[in-house]
Amino acid sequence: VRLVGSEMCIRDRHMSLHFAAVSELQRAIVRGYLDEAKKLARWILEHSEKVPEKWQPFVDELHAAAREVAGAPDLPTAGRLAARLGRACSRCHEDLTAVVSFTWSPAPDDEPVLRTQMLRHQWAAARLWEGLVGPSDEMWTQGATVLASTRLDLGTATTAAAAELDRADVSALTAKVRELATRAGQLAEQDARARLYGDLLVTCASCHQLVRPRPAPGP
Repeated sequence: VRLVGSEMCIRDRHMSLHFAAVSELQRAIVRGYLDEAKKLARWILEHSEKVPEKWQPFVDELHAAAREVAGAPDLPTAGRLAARLGRACSRCHEDLTAVVSFTWSPAPDDEPVLRTQMLRHQWAAARLWEGLVGPSDEMWTQGATVLASTRLDLGTATTAAAAELDRADVSALTAKVRELATRAGQLAEQDARARLYGDLLVTCASCHQLVRPRPAPGP
């Protein structure tokens, strides 16, 4: 990520490290790893450096959300708080009239293969995150459009837990993802986008917890 301000180019170590931590935190939640997300939230709180005075209100907002993530009792709570972290970043960018650019790659092809479909799903979610943090209407719209049209053929899943998998529950969650993506494409206001992204994180995390292979029982 590169930030270009209205008065100067900004590639500040502090902001780059915190952006990476916030991004990794929300990915941990998507994967269903609450402890990892909490560890990253504590890192954000412990690695605070002096910033320009005009940044401080947004850093304070970021730290407030990180503090709540560190104490979150469950993944749904942490997911919605992670979206607040992203919104704190975008408020700062808006206030500084900063233009944020991200490394971009084309969406994976739409193929009837679960692995490729998941890559396409991940690509779309990453564009939504960038659209929220940027903020960027273009990235947000790209992510919403691809996510709303991405299929997930879970009938081809062959995990160790496949025999126990409640496909009705998984199908309901994938339908919820498509519903959220369709709604995302209709939203223009950043606070509303942040709330929806939090719901998306929670939905994805719930699905991943269902389909993740379970550890083999001990002796």
